[in-house]
Amino acid sequence: MSGRADFRIAGVILVDVAGRLLLQLRDGNTRVDPHRWCLPGGHVEDGEDFLAAAHRELFEETGLEVEALDLFTRELLPSARFPGAVGEFAIFYAATGATDDDVVCGEGAAMRFVDPGTVAGLEFGAAYAVIVPRFLASKEYEALLSA
Repeated sequence: MSGRADFRIAGVILVDVAGRLLLQLRDGNTRVDPHRWCLPGGHVEDGEDFLAAAHRELFEETGLEVEALDLFTRELLPSARFPGAVGEFAIFYAATGATDDDVVCGEGAAMRFVDPGTVAGLEFGAAYAVIVPRFLASKEYEALLSA
């Protein structure tokens, strides 16, 4: 990947058996995108790779573990919080048999599976406003639905 990144983020898109996406509603105690929807995920720690960070963040924020995560995208996106800053985002995805009852909201105001038909009406943070709709239109999402 070319270009510079001021921070690195690993995110996870989990899709349940009904095709719903696990999303987090951020609370008002965060400096980044308060009261907006996002994916489970967070900063990649020093010495950590994106995949390890995705697994760690998923467990910390939801209590869920998945055996395998596939890479959906890895790209540079502008920071909504810091003008001129750029983040490197690696977004992974997987199918899950988990339900809302299995999810522990370890961070944020809410963490739940959301019907794809209602996603367009949600207010996302800047990066996820780009990534989530692209995933819903992707061959990767289509493959999960037909599996």
